[in-house]
Amino acid sequence: MKESAYNVYLLDEKEKKGLVFNTMKRSIVQIDDEVYNLIKDNQIDKIDQDVLDVLTKGNIVVDNNLNELDILKIMFCRIKFSTSSIGFTIIPTHVCNLACTYCYQGHGDVLSETMSQDVIRKTVEFIKKSAGGRRSLGINFYGGEPLLYPEVIFQVLKEVKAFADEHEMQFSTTFTSNGTLFTQEIVDRLKDYNYEVQITLCGPRAVHDTIRVDKKGRGTYERLMDVISLFRENDVKFHIRVDVDLDNYDTITSLLEDLKKRGFEGTYMGFCPIGKDICYTEIERESSEIDPASLARLSKLAHDMGFKTNPIYIHNFVEGCSALIDGFLAIDPHGDVYKCIAAPNYQEHRIGTLDAEGNLTNMNYESYCAWTLRDPLHIKECRECKFSPICGGGCALAAYSKNGSLLSPGCKDEELGEIVRTFIMLRYPELFEGCSYETILL
Repeated sequence: MKESAYNVYLLDEKEKKGLVFNTMKRSIVQIDDEVYNLIKDNQIDKIDQDVLDVLTKGNIVVDNNLNELDILKIMFCRIKFSTSSIGFTIIPTHVCNLACTYCYQGHGDVLSETMSQDVIRKTVEFIKKSAGGRRSLGINFYGGEPLLYPEVIFQVLKEVKAFADEHEMQFSTTFTSNGTLFTQEIVDRLKDYNYEVQITLCGPRAVHDTIRVDKKGRGTYERLMDVISLFRENDVKFHIRVDVDLDNYDTITSLLEDLKKRGFEGTYMGFCPIGKDICYTEIERESSEIDPASLARLSKLAHDMGFKTNPIYIHNFVEGCSALIDGFLAIDPHGDVYKCIAAPNYQEHRIGTLDAEGNLTNMNYESYCAWTLRDPLHIKECRECKFSPICGGGCALAAYSKNGSLLSPGCKDEELGEIVRTFIMLRYPELFEGCSYETILL
């Protein structure tokens, strides 16, 4: 037997105890100092058999002849090429009603097209032709702000859901929205479409209202508080994305306190870094990117204050980045098709365009294959990194923007140990009773 290459160790040197987390298996095993030393000294054969059985079950130790890179390749392939489901992101418009100071799309002014009736028709036909034989079909609306053109959304939903129902397919809808245009009427019209919404905050009112503003420079915080109340009153599934950089990091506690005061505990909160990696234009906000460990600490804070959160989702990884899955495509207002929802600024990443019958034509196979076949095993730095099963090489478009190639790391920080520590702390708090596990060893 040998030690897995994907173990992360959390040690409490005072208590002589440790936790070992396997990033491939996502398993956690509690060990003592003796077992840790035997593993690291490659004396696994001296470990008690009952303990060894637990370590083997969790992939903490593996057979000597096992090539873990091969297993990781199989894992990625299963996710990438599953044929049970298919998903589409539809961008009805690049126009936006806000002018956020860190917007990577240039406020909807740089790209400002909206779907015509012809493109809507081609998009619906393309979805129907592509979804045949699948068990589930998902539609995500993205922008710009998709609800600026609600009739486009409802036209697509009506036709696609009817198709899904006819073929006994599970159907779901998601919205990536700034949230400001949701009304009782919109919520009522969406009730039959199994939908979930993501909205974004940037801090408490005083901070948010200087960053996420409308075209006249007016803040949107109180409007979003009304929308959250609307969602909760109507049992709408939603979650909040909190965008964070070094400038607003210290204000997030005040945001959480305000949300809790308003009775919004239990809401799922995701914390994401504000960055410049894929901007269409130079962003107005001078932004210093936050590190992963700080975002993990915000997840712990939110959890302790009664919110739902998962620190492991603050980085892109293959299960979370739909652009890397074969059964996912994004359609922009022109009817051009991409793998990544943020790629329309990069024409070289367009994989094709829809013709009058809803067929994908003018295929760019080089781009399609580069996106679909990307995984960390093709990237030297990631192939040697024990966090690759979690982060999957990081954001592919960020890698391209920074390095000119999808086959390069999209992450800036290999030290994701604090994320793992926080993840375990939130998932299994009983393991931390009497132990801190502050020492993280890779």
